[in-house]
Amino acid sequence: MNADFHQEYIEEAKQLLKDLEQALLQLEKDPEDADMINNIYRYLHTLKGSAGMFGFKDVERLSHELESVYSDVRDGIRQQDDFILDLTLHAVDVLADLIDGKDSGKQAEKIIKDIEKLKEDDTAASANHATAGGAANNNKAYAIILRPEKNIYKRGLNFQAMLDELQELGASEFMVHDETVPFEKQLADKEVVSWFEILLASKAGLEAVKDVFLFMKPSEYTVLEITDAGLFSSEPYRKHIQLDAHQIEDRLKMVEALMPGFLNAPEAQHTEEPETVSTAVQQGEAAEEDESLDKISRRSRKGGHVSVSTGKLDQLINVVSELVIFRSELYHLMGGGQNPEVVEAMEKLERLTLRLRDSAFNIRLVPLNILNVKLERLIRSVSKALGKEVEFITEGLDTELDRSMINALEAPLMHIIRNAIDHGIENPEERERRNKPRKGLLKFYSYNSGDHVFIQLQDDGNGIDFDKIRAKGIEKGLLTRNQAYSEKELINVMMAPGFSTADQVTTVSGRGVGMDVVKKDIAAIRGDIEVSTEKGLGSIFTLRLPLTLTILDTLVVSVADNKYLIPINEVEYCYKESHARLFNKKSRQISYDGLLMPFVSLREYFAIEDFPEQETVIIINKNDTKVAVVVDEIIGKLQTVYKPLNELLTGVDCFSGTSILGDGSMALILNALKLKDS
Repeated sequence: MNADFHQEYIEEAKQLLKDLEQALLQLEKDPEDADMINNIYRYLHTLKGSAGMFGFKDVERLSHELESVYSDVRDGIRQQDDFILDLTLHAVDVLADLIDGKDSGKQAEKIIKDIEKLKEDDTAASANHATAGGAANNNKAYAIILRPEKNIYKRGLNFQAMLDELQELGASEFMVHDETVPFEKQLADKEVVSWFEILLASKAGLEAVKDVFLFMKPSEYTVLEITDAGLFSSEPYRKHIQLDAHQIEDRLKMVEALMPGFLNAPEAQHTEEPETVSTAVQQGEAAEEDESLDKISRRSRKGGHVSVSTGKLDQLINVVSELVIFRSELYHLMGGGQNPEVVEAMEKLERLTLRLRDSAFNIRLVPLNILNVKLERLIRSVSKALGKEVEFITEGLDTELDRSMINALEAPLMHIIRNAIDHGIENPEERERRNKPRKGLLKFYSYNSGDHVFIQLQDDGNGIDFDKIRAKGIEKGLLTRNQAYSEKELINVMMAPGFSTADQVTTVSGRGVGMDVVKKDIAAIRGDIEVSTEKGLGSIFTLRLPLTLTILDTLVVSVADNKYLIPINEVEYCYKESHARLFNKKSRQISYDGLLMPFVSLREYFAIEDFPEQETVIIINKNDTKVAVVVDEIIGKLQTVYKPLNELLTGVDCFSGTSILGDGSMALILNALKLKDS
């Protein structure tokens, strides 16, 4: 099997599972949504369609069993309930593991057995109901004409599997026409030269029967519902096969054998006028044609998008990053050259590089709504495990971030949500005693501000219990018993490694993997986290994240013989000042905008004894916190490629990363707020 086709199926299957998962969560909100039930059935049917051909036998079996459940739900034979929903969501996880190549066959087998038991229970209940109340047979009869193309197997379709699936819908009679080659040999050679006439009795609806042939061309199949004895002599049927009186009689006997008494029922004895039947079938064929055109239209629209592996996108970003560094090298090699033609060429190169950079980054940007299904699944499972009721509201999910950042954000967001449900939102009875709605509220809100993205997770729970944090902090030796601490200090304690206020270990919390991991993960992508809370009203966790991780616009500054970088978006104001005026007081503060502000001298911070007479003050404004940094001078502006710190420097908080300058030397990126806190 071609490796490209195999990988393409895996990618399509993963997307189908995402769509299926989202549809299931929507169905939970509205169990009577017939369109959503139909979508779920189609996702499962499509997933099953090519699974066997690509060697995913367990995927084929499991999706087939689930498909049969939702076929019954769609046809009104079975009611959708929490058990089916939970089972299907669990099956989605198992199917995802199977497609990823994990050994989840035993889990798949267990789900299949659960489905079989469900069907057995339904069969027993139906039998009891029929015995007690003499329930009427609600089967329907169908006539099916199949004219598959000779190369149907080469198109990746398994014709034998379709026929097997049709037989599973109910009792049937199978007639082969133009059998110039024995039918068994046609299947063995995978070349179908005959055409087929099938009579079917089933509880399934017309759409369910048509869905068996979902991947066939509309010209290859026709499905007609038998409502009376006149169908076989009607014009729509005669379009496919001309039957004499004896042949019509044979088919009526077959229908009678499949559904005893059906043709003698009052509603079946009235023969419709041929014109009426013809019109109905023509409308059906027109609908099929419209559906076919709609599929073509959808494929055409889809043609505007190309699926590209993240590895190839990473390669593109690396090339763009190297180009940015090379451009800086060219500027450095030019020195102070004033050749107008060279200057103009360099300006053009800069414009093109910026356009290429922006285009490359935009390709990697994806909306945050790709996290929505995972977050909803998490909230559903955690709230059920804890016996709590939670309403999840989202706003701003169309906000875009670099794909790699979204992958890195997944774990921190899930941890914050677990904490909000476990420690913040009260149980329903407690909320009612506090005159709150029985159902807790958890809101996900995101928005762009400048070249940053902000994500807020808000809950209307009990807020952070600072008394409990203080007691745990004292117990762990992190705090002193007789000392007063601010809320900010207690929040910092909450984010200490291994800190947890959970009284016992559960599947949700209490294992010592706490907010320190969240803080570390957010810092790893150059982000910040802030926490605000109010007792009895809830908490807000705010994440501030850069749009991208790769390229930064920076200010290059010098301190002695060293060069450092400061992100330009953090710089508010710069000015020159004499060393004597800066250091004429013991307190390290300057007056700016009518306020006193602390400053950090980098020469003093790095223990460099000599100071120049004139120094440069840079006002940094980050997260609405201001600090002044004193350097020797500003060298200029530079677009640089961000590189994370190596293991030797990861514990040095005053640096957030590193980069290569145009002359090939390394420069560290300053984290000004950490300088102030040191």
